[in-house]
Amino acid sequence: MLVVAPCARARAAVDATLADISRYVFVPSAAAPDVTVIDIDNERIAGTLPIGIVARQAAVSRQAATLVATDASGAGSLVDVFTGAVRSFRLPTPADRLILGAGGRVAAAVNQAGGSITLIGIDTGRADIVISGLPPLRDVMFGNQDSEIYLASAGIAGIGVVDVANGRLVRQIPPSRVARDGMVALARTPNGRQVLAQPKGGGPIGIFDPEQGEAVGEIAAGPGAAGLFPSGTGAYLLIPDTTEATLTAYRFEHPEKPVVFRCAADADGVYTAWLDSVAFVACPASRRLLVYDLDTQRRAREIPLAGAPIRGVVTADSRTLYLPILDPPRIVAVDGSTRCIAATIDLPGAPLSALAAGGWGICH
Repeated sequence: MLVVAPCARARAAVDATLADISRYVFVPSAAAPDVTVIDIDNERIAGTLPIGIVARQAAVSRQAATLVATDASGAGSLVDVFTGAVRSFRLPTPADRLILGAGGRVAAAVNQAGGSITLIGIDTGRADIVISGLPPLRDVMFGNQDSEIYLASAGIAGIGVVDVANGRLVRQIPPSRVARDGMVALARTPNGRQVLAQPKGGGPIGIFDPEQGEAVGEIAAGPGAAGLFPSGTGAYLLIPDTTEATLTAYRFEHPEKPVVFRCAADADGVYTAWLDSVAFVACPASRRLLVYDLDTQRRAREIPLAGAPIRGVVTADSRTLYLPILDPPRIVAVDGSTRCIAATIDLPGAPLSALAAGGWGICH
């Protein structure tokens, strides 16, 4: 049982061993110091989790059963999702990104323009390790063991590597071809040992091996490529192209034979579900969700939405996409098997995003 606070009732701690954090989706409010908690078993709001700040970034650690959030001023909260206990911390500079480590015990609060990263110990509740003096940052990703952080930056042609233990940028790995404007997006390969990097302005995706310290290959992509989306099992890499209004699906086993689907110029967010048999593409401007059958390699349908979708999440069992929408504030549960909306849940206010502990996929 999760401890939540419907209305003004007092919270009471429960035995955390009886709770299953994977049963819940967490929806931080964009305007109130609360998180709406949804029980995915019955697709209803289970209650509200007070977090003490109005979140601008948030993440949920499955290993620590803790929600991490920071606000626009640099204040932060670590919230035990079973007991409701809140621990506060303060960042030296406000963050505009919050990245959870692969092991779920550390988070990185990133000030992109200021070129700084503050490491937050989820167990210790401390945020006192600051990595500063970096060039302006575009994307940040932990390595598999959380001992390194990889950077995409305007000041680095390839990728930068930060040693977490000493808090320093220790090396840069150059790309296999000239990338004058640097990289803008990072993702893991299925084996977790290599890093994919997308150059600014699109073009071929670089494959970097941090252990070897070199670029080891590339994947063809067009100039309008907008984001890297590995599928949940790692079988596919999905790349929307907003210039050509396409979605390209690469099988990691055979990246030289991609499948190109008709998509949309406003594609913003790609999700896979139902053991990677289906892909969903959110389109905020046109208020719709495009559905692709990856087994038969065809665009299956589109689902009209009542409002503009924002960042959603697929549950850890890969069954359901929870997609928040704005105006009106709601979240829709999209069944991965039927490819239809299974439930629509009204929210108390505008959502920031939807989060799940250990959500589906190698990139969650």
